[in-house]
Amino acid sequence: MSFLKRLQVKPEGDIGTVDFLRNKDLIPMGPERRLWGFFSILSYWAVSECCISTWSGAASLLSIGLNVGETMGIVLVGNCIIASLAVFNSAPGYYYHVGYTVTQRLIFGIRGSYFGIAIRTILSIVWYASQAWMGGLCLGLIFSSWSESYLNMKNTFPASVNMSTRDLISFLIFQLVSIPLLCVKPEKLSPLLKFSSAATFLGMLGTFAWSISHNGGVGPLFSAKSKFASKSDHAWAWIYGITSWYGSLSAGVTNQSDFTRFSRTKWVSIPPTIVGIVALGTIVPLFGIFSASATTEMYGEAIWMPNKIAEQWLIDDYSPKSRAGAFFAGSCFLASQLALNLVGNGIAGGMDMAGLFPKYVNIKRGAILTSLLSWVIQPWLFYNTSSTFVVVMSSFSVFMSPIIGIIVSEFWVVRKTKLKLSALYTFDENENYWYWKGINYKAFIIFFIASTPGLPGLVHGANPNISMSTGILNYYQGNCMFGFAIAFSLNVAFNYLLPPKNIHEVDTEDKFNTFTAKECAEMGITPYAEIDHESDTDVSYENLVVAGEKQELKSV
Repeated sequence: MSFLKRLQVKPEGDIGTVDFLRNKDLIPMGPERRLWGFFSILSYWAVSECCISTWSGAASLLSIGLNVGETMGIVLVGNCIIASLAVFNSAPGYYYHVGYTVTQRLIFGIRGSYFGIAIRTILSIVWYASQAWMGGLCLGLIFSSWSESYLNMKNTFPASVNMSTRDLISFLIFQLVSIPLLCVKPEKLSPLLKFSSAATFLGMLGTFAWSISHNGGVGPLFSAKSKFASKSDHAWAWIYGITSWYGSLSAGVTNQSDFTRFSRTKWVSIPPTIVGIVALGTIVPLFGIFSASATTEMYGEAIWMPNKIAEQWLIDDYSPKSRAGAFFAGSCFLASQLALNLVGNGIAGGMDMAGLFPKYVNIKRGAILTSLLSWVIQPWLFYNTSSTFVVVMSSFSVFMSPIIGIIVSEFWVVRKTKLKLSALYTFDENENYWYWKGINYKAFIIFFIASTPGLPGLVHGANPNISMSTGILNYYQGNCMFGFAIAFSLNVAFNYLLPPKNIHEVDTEDKFNTFTAKECAEMGITPYAEIDHESDTDVSYENLVVAGEKQELKSV
């Protein structure tokens, strides 16, 4: 057996075909793996919102000159936009139980899909590294509550390394602790998500309560006024603020169908998505503002990260009471970082890589590869230097918003929620999603039209010394709305003028054992159990190659 043959993903179940387009983790999710209900979806979003990044996110909004009231207004509006896009963009998941990777074949074509998948793969690796470093800081807080010598550990690295010995040790241990969890199937992670979200919210609530009670008031940030030279600048600050807030979650919104495909029923994911994003996504930043304002008065500077507030307890007074509080807070924040990084970046990265190399990579292998590659990113540079790399990655909504616009318009408007699932797993040139040589050139044209105007602004954000016109910068500041609207409109227009073939065609049989008997009855298709599988023709990549070789021999 060859080395590559040994590396291939093993077939599983009745539909165990593994080739260059499918494996068990890529085909539509069957009922046996759809285990997520209301509270599973709610805890998924709660983990995303009850995290250090969301707590400290309001700092960037205040830094552009907005006051606290305006900042919270932007947060609320931004969360409503995020919730709406998450619901509409995740529809292929709760309608047909397919994820982002397969949806890319619908919009970019069977071969062109690798483009959209590659973008998401890069984001998963980068944000895994970033959140893992933050998780290491939380783990370091726990170790510091156990040992004062760990808190005051001597740094053996030179200043050029841009990290301390203590932080590197914590980061390494966090990475090692994460790897076993990456091997758990996503549908089985619901208990971890529920526990982590509840624990983290309690930890954040306690940190917020301590800050207010010890300061005796809300602090100076609430009395600060907004500062803008003109009403126009003020208005664009709002738009930029919404874009900035959305940008922090744009990668997660883009691949929502990866997780809604685990939902038990079609509509169960919608209410918890809205509640999780709008309610928790607004409360947690408010905790952050109150706490930062209180610490400004107590310490002379705002402390925006909750783990740093807990660390300050140990620095001020290394007593049993402070150590217990720091341990509790650190444990809660660690649970958040583990769950968030595991599902939002590790498992998501595994799904992305499975879409790139399905014959050799499944979710588990891809998740572990994401973790290993995250070291290359050197995430300590994000937090300990003025790295322009993180500015660029935070601006990836320039690319993600057009993709979301194309998906939403394609699924809801162009195809009116009708998909032919079997055509998403074949290299057959006569099938619906082959387009032109496996590439949907219309989607690529639309993507570049919608994203290109934002690139100069992205460059300016990475290097402010490069001057740009006001109009270009304004487009960049509102790219999440402009990019989505342009891509959505152009995709509808292009497909009206040049409609794809068999635009509303669907399968007449449940070829992947995806749907329950009730779902099949509602959809008017033949259940998997009633299909004559011996007469099935599977047009996979390998079958096409074999057919081609036979044709060549026949012609000779």
